[in-house]
Amino acid sequence: MSMDLYLWKAPVTGDEDEARKLVDRYFDNDEQGVFEPSDDIAAAADELLKLYPIRRVSGEKLVGGMSDEERGRYTEEGLAQLRESGSYTQGKGGPWADLPFEQRDNLLVLSIRWSAHDGVLDDIVRIGRERELVIYDPQGPSVYLPDDPEDDGPVPEPTAKDWLGILAMCAFLLALTYAAWLIPIGWIRWPAVIVAGFFAAAGLFVLGGMIAAALGFIDLEEGRKPCAGDKPPL
Repeated sequence: MSMDLYLWKAPVTGDEDEARKLVDRYFDNDEQGVFEPSDDIAAAADELLKLYPIRRVSGEKLVGGMSDEERGRYTEEGLAQLRESGSYTQGKGGPWADLPFEQRDNLLVLSIRWSAHDGVLDDIVRIGRERELVIYDPQGPSVYLPDDPEDDGPVPEPTAKDWLGILAMCAFLLALTYAAWLIPIGWIRWPAVIVAGFFAAAGLFVLGGMIAAALGFIDLEEGRKPCAGDKPPL
């Protein structure tokens, strides 16, 4: 199984539906001019192939390396085409699902194996940002723009100081709520209890979230967009 990413220069849109419509117009309606040509398309492809290289296999070597069973799956005409065209291969663990890239002067389509390591998407996003390319991920769907704010990296784990701070805050707010409850004048007591109780509940909610994250019940990374220094979800 694989995922596809589409990279182009312009038009720039951050809307997933609009990006999908652009891709549909390009392929389904054969509107080749929907994306603007740019040298950055070829430059991005070259940079990716330097990081994750492929090599061409001659047609004769490709057919010669097939077993009788594999050759039996092709007609004579099909084998002749393979001998003429050859194929491409990559090293063990290579990320590309389809080779070569579907690349034109205004669009680059990358097909990536689901088993590819996290750094592949990191590099694609980084290169897209450097080359000021739009990256459309129809699986999300999501769109990565060149001017998207850069992520500071994974959410850091709470420190001992953080834990002590939230515990002290919760204790103070609960004590404040209890003190408000002891006010003898009713028309003062109830508004004070409501306000103090609200902030106490908010503090307890934050504390509960920190505990749930520490125990692995929630993922603080979910929903974040990937960056070059991060491990994005695929």
